Amino acid sequence: MNAFIHDLSAYVTSLREQGRPLYPSALRWVLLANGAADLNDSVIFFGFEGAGSEPVLVVKAPRIPQNDWMLKIEFDRLTDLWAILGDEASLYLPKPIAFTQLGSQSILILSFLNGESLTRASKGTLWKKTDDTIALAVKVARSLRYLDDKTATVIKDSDRPFEDFQTKADKFQQLFSLTEKEIQALNDLTNFIKTSAANASHKILLQGDFWHGNLIREPSQDRLMIVDWQFARWSTDASLDVYLFIMAGAFTAARRLGDENAAKTAAGILSRWRSDVIPEYLKAYGQPEKFVLLPLRYGMLSCCVEKAIRSEIEFGYNHPDDEMWRNLFTELMDWPAD
Repeated sequence: MNAFIHDLSAYVTSLREQGRPLYPSALRWVLLANGAADLNDSVIFFGFEGAGSEPVLVVKAPRIPQNDWMLKIEFDRLTDLWAILGDEASLYLPKPIAFTQLGSQSILILSFLNGESLTRASKGTLWKKTDDTIALAVKVARSLRYLDDKTATVIKDSDRPFEDFQTKADKFQQLFSLTEKEIQALNDLTNFIKTSAANASHKILLQGDFWHGNLIREPSQDRLMIVDWQFARWSTDASLDVYLFIMAGAFTAARRLGDENAAKTAAGILSRWRSDVIPEYLKAYGQPEKFVLLPLRYGMLSCCVEKAIRSEIEFGYNHPDDEMWRNLFTELMDWPAD
């Protein structure tokens, strides 16, 4: 560890911006302790300059070396975003500084966002009061739509995103024992997505893991910023980001109720939110014309499929939450196709 910190400090000291040192003094490093983290999550270091109490840098290193592809994706997609947004990007995103190798260890270096995660800032109150949930949902929807509109890019024949939902549906059916009714719902969803994607004239940059744990509240302006872009991708369909936020909120609320059947409880919460939270949320996001936003049921079902099979496809193993998303698919498949 000492050798790694020495090499990291030396590399950061060598960084230049317009010919000048990016950080004029040596940094102090603090390792984020998170013993409960998934093995496929990254190790995170915070770099402090001088006697400062706020970090200036965030350094990510994969726990498993072959997972460095996640850091490369995050670096590339954040680079895309900064090229699109210019200086305005600093209001919403960490700045990608470097993706490099220190010996055999890949690292991603980002600027630090001064704020507090919504999960921490809410102190357990998030999703409890309907009015507060609506206010947060509206703020999130507007921020997300702003970034989606900013990244919306005309699709040329040579750069249409590869929207292979069929492969995800096949993996979903392979991993889980489905009833005939569930298979029919999955086939209907797959066909609907194929038709919808063909009508899109623009692509947008999905964050890919858009839930409240990856949102940072900036304290002075009460502005929302977004971190953890390792699953980001270009897509014609905004549904994953839009629906994952509200569904993750329902799961969080369900778990706080202590119900062992989180999917059934989350579905009940989503059903209640259909009368107030979800309409206000989708109204604030708005209906896009250039790219796709699936209708509520299809959008949520597609989100269930993506989340249920992601760990198997990306890491080759089943995450404990996969079954939860698979069960939520069953709970939601009979919703009206509104």
